[in-house]
Order: sequence, then structure tokens, then C-alpha cells
Amino acid sequence: MITYRIARRPYAGLTGEGARLYGGRFNPPGIPAVYTSQSIALAVLEILVHIDKSEVPGDYVVMAIQFPGARVSRWRGENLIGVNRLPIDLFKADFYRWPILRVPSVIVPREYNFILLPQAVGFAATIEWVEPLSFDRRLFSLRE
Repeated sequence: MITYRIARRPYAGLTGEGARLYGGRFNPPGIPAVYTSQSIALAVLEILVHIDKSEVPGDYVVMAIQFPGARVSRWRGENLIGVNRLPIDLFKADFYRWPILRVPSVIVPREYNFILLPQAVGFAATIEWVEPLSFDRRLFSLRE
């Protein structure tokens, strides 16, 4: 399986450090997690809802991440409400059974994002490729 991640170049890795520091929709602070999407297009949408539209970002990259034979959970969104507020030990007990959580996108509910848990048992992922991502200026309402 391959998923895609868009990140600023300094954070283009699989450590999950940013999510560990600040938490995310599907992980509490203290749990490393890497947020990825089933397609590059969905990954772009997931980035666009979170960034300042007044400036076209210039240092983003897109990464393809491969998971050979990974065990993936298939959680439904309503089953994960409040998961980011769980104490770390409860989160690990409930969610570290899978190295990858498949969750519906909030933006496009029929498509999926994948949350990678690098410290979960059986986590094995490789970055297949990384390349610069040039956002189309029209996404930012800026004239060419």
C-alpha cells in the first residue's frame, strides 16, 4: 500500500514529532503520528484547509510512503471522536494494536486518510520518493 504526505521540507519524515508535540485530530499530544492520505489530491486539500492563504508556500514536498504488508485498522470516524483527548497509556492500549489507522477524511468523507503510528508494534514504512510540490497560485486567489 502507498499513501501520500505533504509537508514542509524540514518535516518530511516519518518520526511524527509535530503530532507528538501538539496532538492532532486522531492522536493526543505525546503520541507520535504521521498523517497521510490515499491520494496526492486529498493530501493537498488536507493542507489547504490548514494554511494561511495569503502566501503561496514555497518549501512543501510530497512524499510517497510504502507499507509492505502492514496491518491497517478500518475505523469509522464516529468511533474516534475524542480519541485525541485520551491519556497516552489508554491510547497505546487501544490503538497500538495497529501501526496504521484508516480514517475517513473530514473534507471528502468517501476518501481516507491514514494515521501512521511509528512506535506501534509492526510499524514498517519506507519513503519511496520525495519531490517538491508547487501549489497552483489560483488556489490562493493570487494573480499570476
